[in-house]
Amino acid sequence: MKRLSSRRRNSLLGTGRGLGPVSIAIGALILLVFVVRAFAPGVIPFAAMPFWKTGDALTAGAGNAGTFFADKGALLREVAALRSENESLRAQQAILEARAADFERLLGTRTERAPGILAGVLTRPPVSPYDVLVIDAGQSSGVVSGMRAFGAGGVPLGVVESAANQSARVVLYSAPGHDTQAWVGETRIPVTLSGRGAGAFSLEAARESGIMVGDTVFVPGSGALPIGTVVSVGNDPSSPRSRVEVKPVLNPFSVTWVTLTP
Repeated sequence: MKRLSSRRRNSLLGTGRGLGPVSIAIGALILLVFVVRAFAPGVIPFAAMPFWKTGDALTAGAGNAGTFFADKGALLREVAALRSENESLRAQQAILEARAADFERLLGTRTERAPGILAGVLTRPPVSPYDVLVIDAGQSSGVVSGMRAFGAGGVPLGVVESAANQSARVVLYSAPGHDTQAWVGETRIPVTLSGRGAGAFSLEAARESGIMVGDTVFVPGSGALPIGTVVSVGNDPSSPRSRVEVKPVLNPFSVTWVTLTP
């Protein structure tokens, strides 16, 4: 069996005196290449060019695919960063719009500089004691004890009790035990307005004074400064005087900015 296989291989390759068909084919191919390169050197590169271009295209395609995925990842990261920045800008815009609205409510739409010292409210009840505001302006800004604090529209809120270098403490007119001279209604009935705490007031007046629910209570200042509104009038026949309950015009616990004047 081995001798038969060896004979077949020898018959293909050729041994001894004869040449096999494979040897003849290889020799013919070598001779053809030699003749072509000798008499037409441009034929072989021309014939091989499509194969070279195909290889180059495949290599370039693989490189472009890698670049595409790399660029896509970078693009996604950039989009995420832009979205985050956009959300941050929206939040800043909302803060600025709210602050501008606070300023407009406090100072109005006038363009001239408002008198006094503008201060932001740092803490209010229940963080600070009831009927006390802590503001972010102090002695370094010119704040001194006894200055009056006003809210939006010039509504009187209270008086500076003490001032540190960078902050001050404002006691509201509604603080318990705090009495303020005031008057009520269009007829300007003089009364003593007493603080009851939590922003509320009360006063006493003669039964025949004519004070009614809905009347406005004013305190002295640059003209008549509204501070509260009558919400109830006591009617005790056995007493010559009526107890009157007053709610503030401006909720002092929602104030974010105040103006201080001497």
